[in-house]
Amino acid sequence: MKRTILLLAIALFGILGCTSEPAENGPIRFWQFWDVAAIQPIIDEFEAANPGIDVELEQLTWQSGLEKIQAAIASGTQPDLCELGSTWLPRFSYEGVLEDLTDVHLAIADDFIMWESAIWQGKVYGLPWVQGSRALFYNTDLFEAAGLDPEKPPKTWDDLLKAAMRINQLGEDVYGFGLNLGERYVLYKKFMAFAWGNGGAILAPDGSVVFNSPENLEALEFYRKLAEYSLKEKQEVLDHTFRNGKLGMQISGAWNLRNYAEEAPDLNYRVALVPRPSKNHGHHASFAGAEMLVIFKNTRQREDALKLARFLQSYEQARKVSMAVKSVFPASKEALLDPMFAEDDRLRVFVQQAMTSHSAPAHPGWIDMEDVINRSIEEVLYGRTDPKESLESAAIQIQSVVERFD
Repeated sequence: MKRTILLLAIALFGILGCTSEPAENGPIRFWQFWDVAAIQPIIDEFEAANPGIDVELEQLTWQSGLEKIQAAIASGTQPDLCELGSTWLPRFSYEGVLEDLTDVHLAIADDFIMWESAIWQGKVYGLPWVQGSRALFYNTDLFEAAGLDPEKPPKTWDDLLKAAMRINQLGEDVYGFGLNLGERYVLYKKFMAFAWGNGGAILAPDGSVVFNSPENLEALEFYRKLAEYSLKEKQEVLDHTFRNGKLGMQISGAWNLRNYAEEAPDLNYRVALVPRPSKNHGHHASFAGAEMLVIFKNTRQREDALKLARFLQSYEQARKVSMAVKSVFPASKEALLDPMFAEDDRLRVFVQQAMTSHSAPAHPGWIDMEDVINRSIEEVLYGRTDPKESLESAAIQIQSVVERFD
């Protein structure tokens, strides 16, 4: 349904773009998803520094924001500047409704991470603003109860498997690891952390499908072993179980640093990099998603909108967003040097993990690919399909998605 709405929106956008005159210059219309209380002070600062430029701020919701953006494109009322999630951006890039920001990228490419999802056919259509990676949470009390050293978190797949097995043996209501099942948008992020760390991928740089690679198969076979010592549930259940001290380890995001501080202040846990395949192979990979700033075509506010985007993207302002919402970090590499992050053990891990994390492929058919990947992994975890057979079947289905956009 979302794909149909977007295609209709793009078609109408083309008609409206050819037949209607752009409106007179007015306020920069900026649509974004964060609480206005966190963003408005930054906007006020921008307006004070840029007399004559006004900003009209609007907060979108994650439940209906995408549909609202699509409808605005269809009616020709799209904002000048907009926040898009990194998994949404490729489709808009493909449909040709975004301003080309390649010239901006060339000047600042080395200062930021998370560019991958903004690039389509060699051109750049978005600017990384803030990002959120995933890291390994582990309960130090359960580590001690299982005879494990809390000062030495798992660094390799073998370490992780052994730790999960020992914690899982502590009792019927205690689980070694948390695996996601039964919900969209989550499962691939957890599995692909291991696949990426092993050198695997979904699409090769040339766009060919490589989901059935030996590297991914090795990762999925390991993941199936890990499932034997895991609680297999939705994220909400995994978070609840970890919060109650009954889950040894899980891969999750920085929002749980805030949640656990508020809901379980006595919980003893630490955060570590996602384990790599072995001491001498692979890397500590994970998933990271970014919030990107994009400018829609046909705006007369391009230069002012770009000025606002670069202001928001600056480390000083992105840091304020990070401090206010406590679930994301600046996409700027300056975060590595910031004492606020560097001196906090948990925050430092998330910043470090982001530097070796990966995003979903920048492909307009990603949403369909994601559904295929989630189903294929679930079939293995439920014991219905052999890992190799599942990956082969998924690769064929992903190839059909790719061909629709050739």
